[in-house]
Amino acid sequence: MKKQGHMIRSVDPGSIADELGLEPGDRLISIDGHDPEDIFDYEYYLQNESVTVEVLRSDGEEWELDIENDYQDLGLTFENGLMSEYRSCTNRCIFCFIDQMPPGMRETLYFKDDDSRLSFLQGNYVTLTNMKKKDIDRIIRFKLSPINISVHTTNPELRCRMLNNRFAGKALESIDRLYRAGTPMNGQIVLCKGINDGEELERTIRDLSRYLPCMESVSVVPVGLTKYREGLYPLEPFTAEDAARVVDQIERWQRKLYAEHGTHFVHASDEFYILAGRPMPEEERYDGYIQLENGVGMVRLMTEEVNEALE
Repeated sequence: MKKQGHMIRSVDPGSIADELGLEPGDRLISIDGHDPEDIFDYEYYLQNESVTVEVLRSDGEEWELDIENDYQDLGLTFENGLMSEYRSCTNRCIFCFIDQMPPGMRETLYFKDDDSRLSFLQGNYVTLTNMKKKDIDRIIRFKLSPINISVHTTNPELRCRMLNNRFAGKALESIDRLYRAGTPMNGQIVLCKGINDGEELERTIRDLSRYLPCMESVSVVPVGLTKYREGLYPLEPFTAEDAARVVDQIERWQRKLYAEHGTHFVHASDEFYILAGRPMPEEERYDGYIQLENGVGMVRLMTEEVNEALE
């Protein structure tokens, strides 16, 4: 039985693959006898001066190519960007934003992904509950980094309740393994009023700070709520007073951790400052805008860029 392989969607002009005569519709079967599971296997197995590549042509002809690639990419783009199916989320988080989407939107907006590979490729945050031991082993082996982790709480029992997954607490043990391997990480806390704030937030920040410097940053963002919440867990929006308490709590930790480690580490998202009516932190307190795409520092960066342009 012939292997299906991975369908080639396009070949870069002038690339190694183009010079070899590979075309869209051909299928990559193996590299040095290895069947790539996904894009990370593909990139990993190419990291040699020379490789032997097995290809199934669109006309059914089989090619075995000995390639002197000198660590270069072959110039192939595959039909599926990951070279495998996307992994959907197995959690039923009480704060899931996709559960609150209005009807009639495009289909992709309703897909719940929890795929660690997208953490490296696109910066997505993952809960670790969808990962097996072999997935963690592969991250360590391939030296993939950073991995962005949706932590929410380091209280195992509370995490199980928040994610509605009985394995969610045990999944936190993966952070220990990544830390021991020296894998750079970033953390995220979706803060839910009366659930993982206050003393629970204190515990979570304290626990995660012990992973410094491998845990490079942690963002704290308020739960997003829409009017489409019928039948969902009852969550309350944060008030201005609530937001001020969160900001004070985080800034206290920032002062402590900066004095000890030279990094502010934990950051409140822009929404908390806006809701509390507080000025945005100075640019240097964002540690290089490491959590920018998670809504931390966007307003400050825009302000700095506008001022620079006006000057």
